[in-house]
Amino acid sequence: MEKFTFIDRYFHSQRELLDVRHSEDRDINTLFTYLTNLHSTADKLQELFKCDIKSAPEFKILRFIRNYSHHVDDVDEIRLHVRVGENVIVSHSQHLLIPLEVFAKSVKSFIDNNTVDKSNKSYKSKVKYIEKEMDSISEIFDYTADLQRDLDMFCSKPCLKLDGKVYELGFDMYKFVHNITNTIADKCKGIPELKNKQVIRELDSSYTTTNNIGKHDVFCSPFNIPITTTDGFIYPKKIERA
Repeated sequence: MEKFTFIDRYFHSQRELLDVRHSEDRDINTLFTYLTNLHSTADKLQELFKCDIKSAPEFKILRFIRNYSHHVDDVDEIRLHVRVGENVIVSHSQHLLIPLEVFAKSVKSFIDNNTVDKSNKSYKSKVKYIEKEMDSISEIFDYTADLQRDLDMFCSKPCLKLDGKVYELGFDMYKFVHNITNTIADKCKGIPELKNKQVIRELDSSYTTTNNIGKHDVFCSPFNIPITTTDGFIYPKKIERA
Protein backbone atom coordinates (compact mmCIF):
# COMPACT_ATOMS: atom_id res chain seq x y z
CA MET A 1 0.00 0.00 0.00
CA GLU A 2 1.28 3.46 -0.92
CA LYS A 3 2.54 5.46 2.06
CA PHE A 4 2.57 9.21 2.66
CA THR A 5 -0.14 9.84 0.08
CA PHE A 6 -0.38 13.49 1.14
CA ILE A 7 2.59 14.02 -1.21
CA ASP A 8 0.72 12.37 -4.09
CA ARG A 9 -2.32 14.53 -3.38
CA TYR A 10 -0.20 17.66 -3.33
CA PHE A 11 1.46 17.09 -6.70
CA HIS A 12 -1.81 15.92 -8.24
CA SER A 13 -3.56 19.13 -7.22
CA GLN A 14 -0.58 21.27 -8.19
CA ARG A 15 -0.51 19.82 -11.71
CA GLU A 16 -4.24 20.31 -12.09
CA LEU A 17 -3.83 23.92 -10.98
CA LEU A 18 -0.83 24.92 -13.14
CA ASP A 19 -0.25 22.38 -15.91
CA VAL A 20 -2.09 23.38 -19.09
CA ARG A 21 -2.30 19.69 -20.02
CA HIS A 22 -4.73 19.28 -17.11
CA SER A 23 -6.86 22.32 -17.91
CA GLU A 24 -9.90 20.16 -18.72
CA ASP A 25 -9.78 18.70 -15.20
CA ARG A 26 -10.16 22.09 -13.52
CA ASP A 27 -13.39 23.10 -11.84
CA ILE A 28 -14.60 25.40 -9.07
CA ASN A 29 -12.83 23.22 -6.48
CA THR A 30 -9.36 23.24 -8.08
CA LEU A 31 -7.84 26.20 -6.24
CA PHE A 32 -9.58 25.37 -2.96
CA THR A 33 -8.31 21.77 -3.15
CA TYR A 34 -4.77 22.89 -3.94
CA LEU A 35 -4.63 25.31 -1.00
CA THR A 36 -6.04 22.63 1.32
CA ASN A 37 -3.44 20.11 0.17
CA LEU A 38 -0.64 22.65 0.52
CA HIS A 39 -1.66 23.35 4.12
CA SER A 40 -1.91 19.63 4.90
CA THR A 41 1.46 18.94 3.26
CA ALA A 42 3.17 21.60 5.36
CA ASP A 43 1.70 20.20 8.57
CA LYS A 44 2.64 16.60 7.78
CA LEU A 45 6.16 17.37 6.57
CA GLN A 46 6.74 19.17 9.87
CA GLU A 47 5.07 16.53 12.03
CA LEU A 48 6.52 13.41 10.38
CA PHE A 49 9.94 14.60 9.19
CA LYS A 50 10.64 17.87 11.03
CA CYS A 51 10.78 19.45 7.58
CA ASP A 52 9.79 23.12 7.47
CA ILE A 53 8.19 24.78 4.45
CA LYS A 54 6.05 27.16 6.48
CA SER A 55 8.86 29.70 6.75
CA ALA A 56 8.97 30.13 2.95
CA PRO A 57 7.48 33.52 1.99
CA GLU A 58 5.55 31.88 -0.86
CA PHE A 59 3.87 29.56 1.62
CA LYS A 60 2.93 32.46 3.86
CA ILE A 61 1.29 34.35 0.98
CA LEU A 62 -0.69 31.29 -0.07
CA ARG A 63 -1.63 30.59 3.55
CA PHE A 64 -3.16 34.08 3.80
CA ILE A 65 -5.33 33.23 0.79
CA ARG A 66 -6.12 29.73 2.06
CA ASN A 67 -7.24 30.96 5.47
CA TYR A 68 -9.37 33.66 3.87
CA SER A 69 -11.04 31.12 1.58
CA HIS A 70 -11.68 28.71 4.46
CA HIS A 71 -12.88 31.18 7.07
CA VAL A 72 -14.08 34.37 5.39
CA ASP A 73 -15.19 34.22 1.75
CA ASP A 74 -14.81 32.39 -1.54
CA VAL A 75 -11.70 32.84 -3.68
CA ASP A 76 -12.12 32.11 -7.38
CA GLU A 77 -9.19 32.18 -9.77
CA ILE A 78 -9.06 33.60 -13.29
CA ARG A 79 -7.07 31.80 -16.01
CA LEU A 80 -5.44 33.83 -18.76
CA HIS A 81 -2.42 33.54 -21.03
CA VAL A 82 0.20 36.21 -20.40
CA ARG A 83 0.18 38.94 -23.03
CA VAL A 84 3.79 39.84 -23.68
CA GLY A 85 4.30 43.36 -25.03
CA GLU A 86 7.17 44.79 -27.00
CA ASN A 87 10.47 44.82 -25.07
CA VAL A 88 8.87 42.85 -22.22
CA ILE A 89 10.23 39.61 -20.73
CA VAL A 90 7.96 37.65 -18.40
CA SER A 91 8.93 34.63 -16.30
CA HIS A 92 5.78 32.59 -17.02
CA SER A 93 3.27 32.12 -19.82
CA GLN A 94 0.00 31.93 -17.88
CA HIS A 95 -1.68 33.90 -15.14
CA LEU A 96 -3.35 32.48 -12.04
CA LEU A 97 -5.25 35.60 -11.05
CA ILE A 98 -7.46 36.68 -8.22
CA PRO A 99 -8.68 40.25 -7.66
CA LEU A 100 -6.11 42.33 -5.77
CA GLU A 101 -8.97 43.21 -3.42
CA VAL A 102 -9.22 39.55 -2.36
CA PHE A 103 -5.50 39.31 -1.61
CA ALA A 104 -5.63 42.58 0.33
CA LYS A 105 -8.60 41.29 2.35
CA SER A 106 -6.72 38.07 3.10
CA VAL A 107 -3.79 40.12 4.44
CA LYS A 108 -6.15 42.31 6.47
CA SER A 109 -7.82 39.20 7.89
CA PHE A 110 -4.42 37.87 8.98
CA ILE A 111 -3.52 41.18 10.63
CA ASP A 112 -6.93 41.54 12.33
CA ASN A 113 -6.83 37.97 13.65
CA ASN A 114 -3.42 38.58 15.24
CA THR A 115 -4.09 42.04 16.65
CA VAL A 116 -4.87 42.35 20.34
CA ASP A 117 -5.55 45.29 22.61
CA LYS A 118 -2.53 47.18 23.95
CA SER A 119 -3.50 46.10 27.46
CA ASN A 120 -3.05 42.45 26.49
CA LYS A 121 0.22 40.92 27.73
CA SER A 122 0.75 39.42 24.27
CA TYR A 123 0.48 42.80 22.50
CA LYS A 124 4.19 43.30 21.79
CA SER A 125 4.77 39.72 20.69
CA LYS A 126 1.75 39.90 18.35
CA VAL A 127 3.01 43.15 16.80
CA LYS A 128 6.44 41.58 16.25
CA TYR A 129 4.84 38.48 14.72
CA ILE A 130 2.79 40.53 12.24
CA GLU A 131 5.85 42.61 11.31
CA LYS A 132 7.97 39.48 10.88
CA GLU A 133 5.43 37.79 8.58
CA MET A 134 4.95 40.91 6.45
CA ASP A 135 8.72 41.44 6.20
CA SER A 136 9.03 37.83 5.09
CA ILE A 137 6.55 38.12 2.22
CA SER A 138 8.28 41.30 1.06
CA GLU A 139 11.21 39.07 0.07
CA ILE A 140 9.14 37.75 -2.85
CA PHE A 141 6.31 40.31 -3.22
CA ASP A 142 7.50 43.75 -4.33
CA TYR A 143 4.47 45.76 -3.20
CA THR A 144 4.19 44.72 0.45
CA ALA A 145 4.92 48.21 1.80
CA ASP A 146 2.39 49.81 -0.57
CA LEU A 147 -0.22 47.24 0.44
CA GLN A 148 0.27 47.86 4.14
CA ARG A 149 0.31 51.63 3.78
CA ASP A 150 -3.04 51.76 1.93
CA LEU A 151 -4.61 48.47 3.01
CA ASP A 152 -8.16 49.80 3.35
CA MET A 153 -7.99 51.27 -0.15
CA PHE A 154 -6.76 47.98 -1.61
CA CYS A 155 -9.60 46.19 0.18
CA SER A 156 -12.16 48.34 -1.67
CA LYS A 157 -11.97 46.95 -5.22
CA PRO A 158 -8.98 48.98 -6.46
CA CYS A 159 -9.35 50.00 -10.12
CA LEU A 160 -7.57 52.17 -12.66
CA LYS A 161 -8.77 53.79 -15.86
CA LEU A 162 -6.38 52.60 -18.56
CA ASP A 163 -6.70 54.23 -21.96
CA GLY A 164 -10.22 55.26 -21.05
CA LYS A 165 -11.44 51.87 -19.77
CA VAL A 166 -11.81 50.95 -16.10
CA TYR A 167 -10.00 47.76 -15.02
CA GLU A 168 -10.01 46.02 -11.65
CA LEU A 169 -6.47 45.37 -10.43
CA GLY A 170 -5.38 41.75 -10.12
CA PHE A 171 -2.96 39.60 -8.13
CA ASP A 172 -1.12 36.80 -9.90
CA MET A 173 -0.51 33.71 -7.74
CA TYR A 174 1.34 31.69 -10.38
CA LYS A 175 4.86 32.50 -9.13
CA PHE A 176 4.07 31.57 -5.54
CA VAL A 177 2.54 28.19 -6.42
CA HIS A 178 5.40 27.44 -8.82
CA ASN A 179 8.08 28.32 -6.27
CA ILE A 180 6.62 26.50 -3.26
CA THR A 181 6.17 23.40 -5.41
CA ASN A 182 9.87 23.46 -6.25
CA THR A 183 10.67 23.88 -2.57
CA ILE A 184 8.52 20.87 -1.67
CA ALA A 185 10.12 18.82 -4.45
CA ASP A 186 13.63 19.56 -3.18
CA LYS A 187 12.63 18.76 0.40
CA CYS A 188 11.08 15.43 -0.65
CA LYS A 189 14.18 14.47 -2.63
CA GLY A 190 16.21 14.85 0.56
CA ILE A 191 13.95 12.71 2.78
CA PRO A 192 14.72 8.96 2.54
CA GLU A 193 11.10 7.91 3.12
CA LEU A 194 9.85 10.20 0.33
CA LYS A 195 12.55 10.38 -2.33
CA ASN A 196 11.69 6.95 -3.80
CA LYS A 197 7.97 7.58 -4.05
CA GLN A 198 6.89 7.27 -7.67
CA VAL A 199 5.50 10.79 -7.78
CA ILE A 200 8.89 12.18 -6.71
CA ARG A 201 10.96 9.94 -8.99
CA GLU A 202 8.85 11.00 -11.96
CA LEU A 203 9.35 14.74 -11.42
CA ASP A 204 11.32 16.22 -14.28
CA SER A 205 14.53 18.18 -13.70
CA SER A 206 12.71 21.54 -13.68
CA TYR A 207 11.26 20.81 -10.23
CA THR A 208 13.96 22.45 -8.14
CA THR A 209 14.40 25.74 -6.33
CA THR A 210 17.20 26.75 -8.70
CA ASN A 211 14.38 27.31 -11.20
CA ASN A 212 12.33 29.47 -8.84
CA ILE A 213 10.96 32.74 -10.18
CA GLY A 214 12.55 35.78 -8.54
CA LYS A 215 10.97 38.75 -6.82
CA HIS A 216 11.11 40.74 -10.03
CA ASP A 217 9.43 38.53 -12.60
CA VAL A 218 8.72 41.09 -15.33
CA PHE A 219 11.48 42.95 -17.17
CA CYS A 220 10.39 45.73 -19.46
CA SER A 221 11.06 49.08 -21.03
CA PRO A 222 10.02 52.04 -18.84
CA PHE A 223 7.84 53.08 -21.77
CA ASN A 224 5.89 49.80 -21.87
CA ILE A 225 5.13 48.69 -18.29
CA PRO A 226 2.33 46.13 -17.90
CA ILE A 227 -0.30 46.59 -15.21
CA THR A 228 -1.79 43.44 -13.73
CA THR A 229 -5.58 43.48 -13.89
CA THR A 230 -8.25 40.80 -13.66
CA ASP A 231 -8.14 40.90 -17.48
CA GLY A 232 -4.42 40.09 -17.44
CA PHE A 233 -1.61 42.44 -18.43
CA ILE A 234 -2.66 45.79 -19.86
CA TYR A 235 -0.09 48.04 -21.55
CA PRO A 236 -1.70 51.49 -21.27
CA LYS A 237 -0.51 54.72 -22.78
CA LYS A 238 -2.69 56.74 -20.41
CA ILE A 239 -3.30 55.91 -16.73
CA GLU A 240 -5.97 57.67 -14.66
CA ARG A 241 -7.69 57.18 -11.32
CA ALA A 242 -10.94 55.30 -11.72
